Amino acid sequence: MQEGEYMAGSSYVDHIIGTSTFRRNVYNLVPENASRILDFGCGNGALLLRLQRDKNCTDLYGIEIDRNVSLPLKQHVSRLWNINIEEDFSQLEEYQGFFDYIIMHDVVEHLYDPWFTLAKIRTLLSENGTIIIATPNIHHWRLQYQIHSGLFPYGHGLWHTGHLRWYTPISFIELLLTCSLEIREIFLEIPDRVDLSHLDKAGTLRHLQIPPPEFQKDPAFPNRYTVSYEQDIKSYYPVFYAHKIIGHCKKGELLFEPKPMAYDCARMEAIRQALNLPFDIFNPPRMTPLIGNWC
Repeated sequence: MQEGEYMAGSSYVDHIIGTSTFRRNVYNLVPENASRILDFGCGNGALLLRLQRDKNCTDLYGIEIDRNVSLPLKQHVSRLWNINIEEDFSQLEEYQGFFDYIIMHDVVEHLYDPWFTLAKIRTLLSENGTIIIATPNIHHWRLQYQIHSGLFPYGHGLWHTGHLRWYTPISFIELLLTCSLEIREIFLEIPDRVDLSHLDKAGTLRHLQIPPPEFQKDPAFPNRYTVSYEQDIKSYYPVFYAHKIIGHCKKGELLFEPKPMAYDCARMEAIRQALNLPFDIFNPPRMTPLIGNWC
């Protein structure tokens, strides 16, 4: 839609919502009648507009680097910024401590310096505010299939050419804590309708089949790989089915002074040592699988 080409208000809203991907799990984490909501990377505003229409949410704000994508949204939200937050954060400084909800769906993987940028975004949260962050999981079996096939095929979807950073659940948790966010819950977004109930009765699991048994008849995955582990990975096993990780957080106590981190490997390592996280693939953090209702 080009500048000047606008639908009538309600028609535009219904059209955008009806033709856009429904970020259901993120949407479900925002309660009815919530206000002061900021969506980073809001695109055409489908999530904000759905929250406004279906949950009576108010005081909606968006940030979208692509002006053409978001242009019609301006008349439906309180304020819209078309900025790169890593290059220009000054326009947001007057909103310190203002937002009750901040949404970052598929954003942190695009950031050059997510540690410094996310720490600055933290300052925009109100005292009891919530930040919801969703990002691709590089341990997802489909990505691992490509890697074990010798490929790292930047392109569409999870391999998007704009992805600069990659996360597993444990490295994602490290990012959140480094930026002084207090984690309420970590969710695993599992798009395929898989049945993980067999894990309750399973004994020790020390092998991962790629693709998993449920997908081995799919001609798109002709190769077979088996990854073996020296210890039981049963409690970690759902991670391999999750294409996204979602962090549901609030503003925590400031643990580290925010500084640029992209080239400061020594500081990153010092913070990692200070955090001393007890997690590994054999002793994972508590995570909640969300299966088959992501869109």
